[in-house]
Amino acid sequence: MFKKSIFIIVFCLGLVHAAQAQNFKITDPKAVYGFDREFPPYSFQEPGGKPTGFEVELVEAIFRNSGVNLQFRPLAWDMIQTELANGLISFTSGMIPTVQRKELYLFSERPTVSANIRFFTKDYNRFANISLLRGQAVAVEENSYSLRLMEHYGGIIIKPYPTKQDGIRALYDDYVVAYCGPEANTYYIMEKLKFTGISAMGTPLSLSEMHFAVNRERADVLRLLNEGLARIIADGEYEAIYRKWFVREIDEAMRAELIKKATDAAISAYAPYSGKTHGAAVLTTAGNFYTGSTLENAESSLNISALRSALSHAAAAGDMEVRAVVSVDQAGVVQNPDTADLQTVYEFYRGGLFITGDSEKGYVTKTAGELLPNPVISRPVEAVSEW
Repeated sequence: MFKKSIFIIVFCLGLVHAAQAQNFKITDPKAVYGFDREFPPYSFQEPGGKPTGFEVELVEAIFRNSGVNLQFRPLAWDMIQTELANGLISFTSGMIPTVQRKELYLFSERPTVSANIRFFTKDYNRFANISLLRGQAVAVEENSYSLRLMEHYGGIIIKPYPTKQDGIRALYDDYVVAYCGPEANTYYIMEKLKFTGISAMGTPLSLSEMHFAVNRERADVLRLLNEGLARIIADGEYEAIYRKWFVREIDEAMRAELIKKATDAAISAYAPYSGKTHGAAVLTTAGNFYTGSTLENAESSLNISALRSALSHAAAAGDMEVRAVVSVDQAGVVQNPDTADLQTVYEFYRGGLFITGDSEKGYVTKTAGELLPNPVISRPVEAVSEW
């Protein structure tokens, strides 16, 4: 009995020392996740009240087998910030770190996802650059971050609407020439409303990275979030969840058309040094195809790949929402992308699909995020605080 007691004491002391060595203090076995109940596809409630969305699934994956009693609390966004500061919830997601917010909350080391603010126009009335929207009527949700960004940008005739749905409908019904809002959220709403013929234009108004935000007294929760997010990124679960919520898959007809157009483009390649001619094709969200071919130079660092050539043609048209791409040789054999091509597509959309494989064993599609384990990621400078 005495030996057993000594063993238990030593074991417990070992746990305490291990926790102290990692500067980790165990506080409360319960963690309350306050999530935005109306921000699909990031987080929202199903009709029956069940929490769902990309960020919800990330949290479930991170806390799986953690032993923590995880509780979900749906809230309006303004209430989330108040309850987080007061400790009524332990953490939230989808928050952009600002100087002011960093005084109030702890933030995860890694972002959960990028949330770009974009202008959307009708496909038949596309503007090549957002500067051309100055003097034009643009719909936006009232009292939103997007509205404050537009005010900061200046020169746009702002038409505020009570909800994002109302603003998107105003564009669909041609009451305005554009709508401004979060990219993935806008596409999700358009799909639910069955609105077609609308897509994002040009350069985003804002490149923002969303993080987990944690109550300052719950450093233990922050540690779990940091370690869990790193784990699911390393084992590929993150990309699987991302693909489920954000990637529009392509069908066989689209794949065949991409390969055909890329093969045709290879004929025009300029490759006097390697003799290896390649062609590429890009499919955008708007449903347009752009092609390019190899452009070599005596100074090899100036070589332009077929895929980057095709992407430049899409950019020149102001149509940079990449959906799927492929590169082929002169015989139409699909080529695996190199790191430069992967990074270029990743810059525009981590969910951009690359066609890989071959006609005999079968074609498969992989996202830029799945194929590029260590991308170069920008750290956007804060533009406008959101409260």
